[in-house]
Amino acid sequence: MTFLGDRISESLSGETAQVDVKVFGEDLDALDSAGDRIVAAVRKIPGVVDLQFKRQGGTPAISIQLLADALLASGLKVQEVLDTLSTAYAGAEVGQTFLGTRTVEAVVLLPDALRHQPEQVGKLMISGPLGPVPLSQIARIYTTQDRYSIEHDGGQRRISVTFNVSGESLGSVVQQARDTIASKVALPKGVYTEFSGAAEAESQTRSELALYSGLALALIIMILFVAFHWRANSWLVLANLPFALLGSVAAIALTGIGLSLGTVVGLVTVFGVSARNAILQLAHYEHLVEVECVPWNLETVIRGANERLVPILMTAAVTALGLAPLAWGMNLPGQEIEGPMAVTVLGGLVSSTLLNLFVLPALARRYVKVS
Repeated sequence: MTFLGDRISESLSGETAQVDVKVFGEDLDALDSAGDRIVAAVRKIPGVVDLQFKRQGGTPAISIQLLADALLASGLKVQEVLDTLSTAYAGAEVGQTFLGTRTVEAVVLLPDALRHQPEQVGKLMISGPLGPVPLSQIARIYTTQDRYSIEHDGGQRRISVTFNVSGESLGSVVQQARDTIASKVALPKGVYTEFSGAAEAESQTRSELALYSGLALALIIMILFVAFHWRANSWLVLANLPFALLGSVAAIALTGIGLSLGTVVGLVTVFGVSARNAILQLAHYEHLVEVECVPWNLETVIRGANERLVPILMTAAVTALGLAPLAWGMNLPGQEIEGPMAVTVLGGLVSSTLLNLFVLPALARRYVKVS
């Protein structure tokens, strides 16, 4: 993980790891037991690295249990005892004084020598209507173990099992972890898990991107049918798009970067560049036939391809030069998203450019009928 990756993960789940398995429940011991079982199961999944379980260790504490009968006999109220304890060990502001031009709060509390000695707790005198009473006479005092910190999420207690993914697809590893926990980890009653982090955000973003891309594609289809006079041209642009992704898919497979948010954005970018080049090519054919009155034959197809050669190559070349540094340093810190996107776009530029220069003219010659 890099600094940027840590900050992205922390903003998504509150943890610096890519994947955060949150375990919710009320019983802290049951949560610890569930965490141990999840760690044991997830550790065996290929690609899981930096597996951590943030167990909340115990810390020494003094427990004070007030005795109702003793309080009644001494005439004390629970709140009076709690107020005295708070004043003695946490302090209570009783006024203000002045130190030069500064105002200083006056606080009453026990001296450090007494506050830091557990055996002195029972000797604390509680003022009551029948006279001062030692705390040991109205309460049961004993040492115990307590949690120094209890994490909450949405008002519920939770623990976290976190891990990163290396050498495998993030989405596939998370799905395998889900299946493993569901099938092999017996969670105590009232305990359940929830995945968060980069994988969940990526899945949500991918769904939103697919929705918006579908809406954009529908609008593009409508505009194409309105803009082109030759109906076949609209279908040729749409048929051209899937084949333009061959280079992107090959680049993703060869580099092993897997499907991520960056690669998905790159695929959408390739769609746009390929569609633009195809529209330029086919619109020029219409211009040659309808405006310049050139007959629709093989010579016109070759002429149109030659005249569009420079604009298409310049578009691809300028885009490739701008993305090449990102693709070359895709493993450097800070390029977790831009690097895979650049690799995907560069691969798609190769296939889409060749397609527009060689395959699209042949398809236009075969399927476009000019009356």
